[in-house]
Amino acid sequence: MMRMMSMRKYGTIALLCVAWCVALTGCALHRSGAGEGELSAEERQKFEYFYLEAERQKALDHDDAAFDLMSRAAEIDTASAAARFFLAPYYLRLGLYDQARGDLRYAAEQHPENYWYNVVYANFSQQSGQHDEAIRIWSRLLKQNPDKGEINSALAEAYTAKGDLKSAVACYDSLESSMGIKAPITIEKLKLYEHMGDMDAMVSEAEKLQRTFPQNTDYMRLLGDIYLEAGRDSSALAMYDRALEVEPENGYVYLSKAGYYEKKGDSIAYNNEIRNALINRHIDVDTKLNIFSTYIVDLMKKKQELNRVDSLFAEMLEQYPQEEPVHRLFGMYLSSRKEFTRAEEQYAIATDLAPSNPENWLQLIGLYLYQEKYADVIRVGKRAIQYVPDQKDIYMYVAVASTQTKSYAEALEMLETGLTYVDEGDNGTKSFFYGQMGDVYHSSGDREKAYAMYDLALSYNASNIPVLNNYSYFLAVEGRDLDKAERMSAQTVKAEPDNATYLDTYAWIFFKKGDYSLARLYMKNAIDKSPEPSAELYEHYGDILAMLGELDEAVTYWQKALDLGSESADVLKEKIEQKKYIEK
Repeated sequence: MMRMMSMRKYGTIALLCVAWCVALTGCALHRSGAGEGELSAEERQKFEYFYLEAERQKALDHDDAAFDLMSRAAEIDTASAAARFFLAPYYLRLGLYDQARGDLRYAAEQHPENYWYNVVYANFSQQSGQHDEAIRIWSRLLKQNPDKGEINSALAEAYTAKGDLKSAVACYDSLESSMGIKAPITIEKLKLYEHMGDMDAMVSEAEKLQRTFPQNTDYMRLLGDIYLEAGRDSSALAMYDRALEVEPENGYVYLSKAGYYEKKGDSIAYNNEIRNALINRHIDVDTKLNIFSTYIVDLMKKKQELNRVDSLFAEMLEQYPQEEPVHRLFGMYLSSRKEFTRAEEQYAIATDLAPSNPENWLQLIGLYLYQEKYADVIRVGKRAIQYVPDQKDIYMYVAVASTQTKSYAEALEMLETGLTYVDEGDNGTKSFFYGQMGDVYHSSGDREKAYAMYDLALSYNASNIPVLNNYSYFLAVEGRDLDKAERMSAQTVKAEPDNATYLDTYAWIFFKKGDYSLARLYMKNAIDKSPEPSAELYEHYGDILAMLGELDEAVTYWQKALDLGSESADVLKEKIEQKKYIEK
């Protein structure tokens, strides 16, 4: 159904500038007659010189000179409405709103017959929330120009902004009386009545519009939609069927009928009407995609059978084989169903059809990364960079994949290049990139460069939790700077107290510092917080228990780690056999 639309907004400065230029062509040298006394001949000559020269400088886009010259003119003739009107946009740009408002009001009040002075002042008042003042000026203009429908429309908007909807309707009624029944006027009235909750008035207006244009199927559909909203379901269906008799190919009517059947709970008829809308060649592809997206989401929420969606996509693709958005939507749908291979195919087609659209590349690369297809991430990522070289996330994805394949130099090159596309003030993203570079350096065995990158990352964002965790954990493993490691790790636990990984790091730091009781407390917490504890968690907990002298219990946890396929299987076997902690 329809919804109330917000009042039309004007760019105040632009509006003033346009009206200002128009106004100055005909009333540039008006005086106000405000009792200041007539200018002497010499003063009049000076005033006209500065005024006309200001106009000339303005035409040359020499705004500073124009402002200075007109300011001097206004000083000579303080009663000149034209000079003050000329200066108002400049004061507005300087943020001197009261000065601008005062000058505009002065011009409008001194020359109530001047159309442009009053239009600009009314619009300014409306834009700045002074609705009563806007209504006063628009009403005055309407009396002077009863044949200008745009004034009646502007007055209606002012009443709407004030919240006086009945008066706004009256303005549109007046406009309708002079112009006849017009769809734009009816639509505005319908919005107002909807906001007022007057469904009977909405029905009456829609019926009047439909009677005036009896063969217009759009107005039939509008009336049907309002009937449906008003609970007059049979009348709605009759109006939809009547519209289809006149125009059988109007796909939007099928969409409205689908809404009728959805309200009735007839899912079979609803699905049929949706299909009729989607295969209708008179509905543009963008509208169909919006319909289809809503339809798919609705089916997934209701957990209904989705097989029909595949057949609908097949029909859509038959109609629009070269439309990239159709392939992208199909890819999104298949991804949501975890049909990754088919999703990859659709996104690959989408990237071929619209290679400059980064969304398709990111989705395709993301699918490969999710499935740990690192070679494909690198291959597609490098191709994507040829078309969308400014997408920093693509460099990041390729860097991650390169790290996994131990191509560390390539990973660093990608991160360094991607970093050049990060906005200057985006410290969070810079921190993220430097943190990733630290991880790459650490993976390649260059610990000092890794720590330098972590420090750089934290200089941009001292609360970068993943960096704080990795940095503190690697320090703990080495047994160096443990106080620094403890401070950093404490930040991560405070930020995410239920994160098992961060708790594990914190516990391991205490283990390295010889505080086995605290280590046990946090490691047990890490295991409890983890839905599926890893082999590393179990091994660490066993190590802590061993240092506390609880050897049998330690063996139990070491065995659990071994059963999960720990990477340190050989050391674990020795620990179990010897019943003691062995440092790797």
